[in-house]
Amino acid sequence: MEYDWIEMMERMQDIRLFCSLHVRRAKKGGISSAQELDLLSRVALSGEKLTSHMLCAGMGISKPVVSRLVDSLCRKEFLEKEACAADHRSYYLCITEKGREELDHTYKYYLEPLYSMRRRAGEENFARLMELIRLVNHQAGESGEMKQ
Repeated sequence: MEYDWIEMMERMQDIRLFCSLHVRRAKKGGISSAQELDLLSRVALSGEKLTSHMLCAGMGISKPVVSRLVDSLCRKEFLEKEACAADHRSYYLCITEKGREELDHTYKYYLEPLYSMRRRAGEENFARLMELIRLVNHQAGESGEMKQ
């Protein structure tokens, strides 16, 4: 199957516009990127202690990117590293009280566009959109397209 590149560029522009309209950028001074928010959220919401390796797999990003994010969040005192007793080269990540406070503050700001979209689209349409996004993300993850 051959695709028309002009049509696909128009679709790509639609996707970029969608992201610009519905995803807020992080405020200065706290969590500074969507990836930082994602990583900190994963640590906060996880039922188990997470390692950098686990975050690489869960987030679909490389070890150097996770390391950069962890270092940034540790400098801001939102995360702490806890030594792994079984392997002294490894560590677990723990969210700090300051990190929890930052998440509470950031969620209200960062997620408002999604709540607004959900209200405008209605529950059924929003659920369908989210299911399609999950499906495409899963397919891209299986094929290795999401690696950075």
